[in-house]
Amino acid sequence: MDWNKLQRPEGTRDYLPDLARKKKIIEEKVMEVFNSWGYEEIITPTFEYYDILSAATEGLHAKMYKFFNRKGEILALRPEMTASIARMVATELREKSLPLRLAYEGNVYRYETPRAGRHREFYQAGVELFGVDNPLGDAEVISIAVKAVENAGLNNFNIDIGDVGYFTGIMKEAKLDEELQIKIRHALSERNFVELKELLSGTDLNGQQKKAILAAQDLRGGKEVIAEAKDLVNNEESLEALINLEEVYKNLELMGVADYIYIDLSVVRGFDYYTGIVFEGYTHDLGYTICGGGRYDNLVKKFGYPTTATGFAVGVDRLILSLEKQGYEFEMENKKVILRLQPEDKEKGFELAEELRQNNNVELELATRDLEETIAYAKEKKIDQVLNLETSTSKEDYKINEIEIKAGEQDG
Repeated sequence: MDWNKLQRPEGTRDYLPDLARKKKIIEEKVMEVFNSWGYEEIITPTFEYYDILSAATEGLHAKMYKFFNRKGEILALRPEMTASIARMVATELREKSLPLRLAYEGNVYRYETPRAGRHREFYQAGVELFGVDNPLGDAEVISIAVKAVENAGLNNFNIDIGDVGYFTGIMKEAKLDEELQIKIRHALSERNFVELKELLSGTDLNGQQKKAILAAQDLRGGKEVIAEAKDLVNNEESLEALINLEEVYKNLELMGVADYIYIDLSVVRGFDYYTGIVFEGYTHDLGYTICGGGRYDNLVKKFGYPTTATGFAVGVDRLILSLEKQGYEFEMENKKVILRLQPEDKEKGFELAEELRQNNNVELELATRDLEETIAYAKEKKIDQVLNLETSTSKEDYKINEIEIKAGEQDG
């Protein structure tokens, strides 16, 4: 092996101590909110049978990492968490009373082009609510998304909400085939309005129906958006979707998070399993979503357990990146200390180190180097203080020389 050419697989990253600490802080802050709303943490396998994941994540087939086990069975690394949790609910929790409130955090894998804020291995945290089929359930999940991002420290974000029923009602009214509906939905989810116009031009949609779909790109704002949209459609499913969206928004107002919310009818999300309310979170610092989710009432049914569901996930990596861009000061760990002692002072030194560890992070100087070298090491490691233990010949008396490392002196 050529050790000069060691590289990580493309699309992965190493979490060095500083970044790993930030990740842990964010995950703890987000999970704190999830728990406070009654959501219990669960853990699912990193890989599943490919058939299970492919049945639930139709839009991600080409992005899955697939492999064979020794039995010849096809397995895949999870490209998102919802399918695994739906499988768990259908098999392990189906006898439990509803609603089920579940929370998670973990890594997921997608084979896509790496770029800023997008990796092939990344971390998500989120919640799933099973067994609630009303607007209050959707509002709860959206409110948790707001509170979790807010608790993480971000203050320049918003959540855009829509309802896929608005579009499916229009397309079903025109009796478009399912394949064409999926293409139109994908163009909407990618906000590719040039492609959308081309797709609509070859359909049997009438002028008013085309107008109702194309107008979605401009239908963004407060409650007035719903009134405008109602004037564009006359089919029952689209109107019901707008009424549902209106009720969800009223609940969000009552929950005190409406200042973060925009109604945006162009939000449809990228996965085909969404059936109602969908939403995406954006920050002013990034050009892509930091969280997203929605209702997926038909997914668990595929695993033999017909129950309703809604949920969301927040991208931990993207949240960290956005916080860094806004200049957020991450919480400091305990004070970092390095303790120097002579071999003959080990007993007293070990005892002192244990005392100091009650409120500090304490390293023992294990290397045989002089004080100046230890100070240089402390600066490199961003250690706050060097303690030099000196005992008398009686071993009972000792003194500590404290050397403070000022923040400006630390390397990096």
